[in-house]
Order: sequence, then structure tokens, then C-alpha cells
Amino acid sequence: MVGFGFGASFVAMFAQLGGGIYTKAADVGADLIGKVEIGIPEDDPRNPAVVADLVGDNVGDCAGQCADLFESISAEIISAMILGGVMAEKAGLDFEYKAGFILFPLLVHTLDLMVSTIGVFFVKTKPGLPSLKPDYGELEDPLDILKRGYYVSLGLALVGLFYICKTFLFVPKNPNAYLYFFGCTCVGVLVSFLFVIMTQYYTDYTFGPV
Repeated sequence: MVGFGFGASFVAMFAQLGGGIYTKAADVGADLIGKVEIGIPEDDPRNPAVVADLVGDNVGDCAGQCADLFESISAEIISAMILGGVMAEKAGLDFEYKAGFILFPLLVHTLDLMVSTIGVFFVKTKPGLPSLKPDYGELEDPLDILKRGYYVSLGLALVGLFYICKTFLFVPKNPNAYLYFFGCTCVGVLVSFLFVIMTQYYTDYTFGPV
């Protein structure tokens, strides 16, 4: 497991470096030839190097970020699995209970995928009156539409986390211990919710600071 985490970091590093180098080389080449030597504007379609520049931007932005996410999530899951196994080992739990603590991080991220997929279906405008707005729904703030899907995901996540904690984080000597573990997950969900609210307050033009 440690080797897999190290390999994920290694692959992410090469993907980020490769994307950054390709992006910068194409960008500098396109600007030097187009703007300096030929005298045409930046990102002009007459310059073939612009295609390489845009491809490089895509590689740097998409592939580099995805590699970073892959590395971060892999390291996060593996470290949590190792910590769960060590904690269960120190607590003297039998193997069947120890396995639940090791598998818990994997189940949490499986739940992430499920509730996020369901939440995506709620990211849409409300239906409007057919006689007045036949082609589109009711006009809303785009952030409100996104937050609606986010709230659905949060609600489903709390339900799923309660089930996972109760099923996999069972301690025979203290049958109610899963409630404390579930309380910790609720704190994490609450903090993520507060992040969204605070970010909107300090970045949305409808609030005082902006």
C-alpha cells in the first residue's frame, strides 16, 4: 500500500512536469514567431504554433490537475487505511472487525462517487411556464443551481456515512462507538458546508465584502 502511494506521487510528478514544460515551450515558441517575427496577434489562427500552445494549455490544466487529484486521493485513502489498521490493531480487535476499519476509507470514497452522481441530476434550472418560457426554465443564480446539487449530495452523504459507520466501525467492547465516529464525519461535512458559505460571502458581488 505504501508502494502504491509512492508510485501515485511519482506518476503525478511526471505528468505535472511534462504538462508544464510542453505548455511553456509551445507558448513561448508561438509568441516569439507570431508576435515578434511575423507581427500577427497572439493566439491568431494563422499561426500553426497556436494549436500546439492550446494543446499544451490543455495538457497542463487538465492532465496536470487530474494527476494531482489522483495523487492526493490515492495518498489520502492509503494513509487512512494504514491508520485504521494500526488503530484496530492497537485496540486488540479481531480480524473481522479490523477489516472494517481498513475498508472504511474505500467505502467513503465509493459513497462520494454515488452521491455526487445523484447530485449532478439536480443541477438544472427549475421548469418555467410553457406559455411564457417554452425553451428554458426559470432564470436563477447559477451558484444557487450548483448549491442545490451540493445540498442533495450532503444530505445523501450523511445518510450513507451513518450506515457505513454503523456497519464497518463496530467495536464489540463499546457497541455505541460508531456514533462517535459518525459525529466526526458530521464535523467534516459541516466544515465543507461552511467553506462554501464563507467563500460565497467573500467572493459573490451580492454580499457586503465584495
